[in-house]
Amino acid sequence: MSDYYPKVKKVIAEKTGLEPSEINAESYFEDDLNIGEMELIEILEELEEIFHVDLIEDSDNFITVQDLVDALEEHIQ
Repeated sequence: MSDYYPKVKKVIAEKTGLEPSEINAESYFEDDLNIGEMELIEILEELEEIFHVDLIEDSDNFITVQDLVDALEEHIQ
């Protein structure tokens, strides 16, 4: 599991009010977590601020939490 996953999970929980135990790498943002486009943008903005990367431009590619973690890893390397 990625070093970034715990922080991504924490931000998702904080922004949505979900319990961290409800979020896993395979969770689908829309189907499993009921996260819509605007909520996802808020999550991405927070992660961009924390990690100093651009993620919003790729937001259409983030279907699962793991998709987001993978993109974050790519942007940071």
